[in-house]
Amino acid sequence: ILLFHSSISKHRRRKTYHLAQSYIIGTGAISFLSVAAIAFILSVLFDGNFEAKTALMILVGILLVSSIIMWRFYFRKGSRTELWLPRSFAKFIGKRARETNDGIEAFSLGILSSFAEAPISLSLYVVAAYGVLSLDGYWQLFGLLLYTALSILPLAILKLRIRTGNNVVEVQKWRVKNKAFLKLFSGWSFITLAAVVLSFWVI
Repeated sequence: ILLFHSSISKHRRRKTYHLAQSYIIGTGAISFLSVAAIAFILSVLFDGNFEAKTALMILVGILLVSSIIMWRFYFRKGSRTELWLPRSFAKFIGKRARETNDGIEAFSLGILSSFAEAPISLSLYVVAAYGVLSLDGYWQLFGLLLYTALSILPLAILKLRIRTGNNVVEVQKWRVKNKAFLKLFSGWSFITLAAVVLSFWVI
């Protein structure tokens, strides 16, 4: 949305920031609700016994597979940072992001994008849900809010950089130039998370 709606017009920039904010809120809402729903499902399935070794080992395996997906398939080939999504779905999101001038639609696009990335982010939601369930009382709500804040942090930082004077085109050029690093960092993040689950919850 920031790239499609970038402009030197002060009024247009304000509108773009509003759209980007609505998009970020949409992604954050899905993160919060997804983790909360998975935590509820886990609490019902395991009846409070959240140390089920088999389930955790499966989760470790999923995280390792996700790391390979991040390395190999998350970004499409070429000199762009287009994510690997079904082409019709990606075209629809891109078309609406280019044409939208409505905050509610930008919010909906944030939700749609989160659903599109569910095959990758689902394992993260499960880990976050396990973490939330290990907390007591109101700390569970704090854990949910903390995960939500962390999940939208990269988008919020990007929006802040643009707002403080960085050119959106230059930011996109940086992402393209460092795509290999982004893939490597994302893949190793999944491996690190798998190691944490294995060390603290399985062993």
